[in-house]
Amino acid sequence: MKTTWKQILALALTVLVLPCLTSCVPFAVGAGAAAGAGAVVWVKGELQANVDAPLDKCLAAANTAILNLKLIKVSQVSDGVKATIKSRNAKDQAVDIDLKRLTDKATTIGIRVGTFGDKAASQEILDEIKKFL
Repeated sequence: MKTTWKQILALALTVLVLPCLTSCVPFAVGAGAAAGAGAVVWVKGELQANVDAPLDKCLAAANTAILNLKLIKVSQVSDGVKATIKSRNAKDQAVDIDLKRLTDKATTIGIRVGTFGDKAASQEILDEIKKFL
């Protein structure tokens, strides 16, 4: 049986497309989250969201949210490009809020509650932060 160029092209496209069905989808979701403000994704126990607000405003909003939610602030580190706030909740679980500057007017917020993550608690914290942006 003779192989035609159409069969070779179909096979090549299949080989290129199949890996994307398993590995490119998370990449595309991550890339979309990085590009669009308001996108929220759950990645390995961390809630990640991009917001249209500068890093300093997000840091102030995160600190206000911590106070309002009665979390116990343990530490804060900030260098103008990224910031991390470590705190504890009433269950004595670690609550980490990581902020990363995307642009002058956009920031990525990452929230992890506990060792393996708590999506509902992380979403509650994110919602509280967004109230002050």
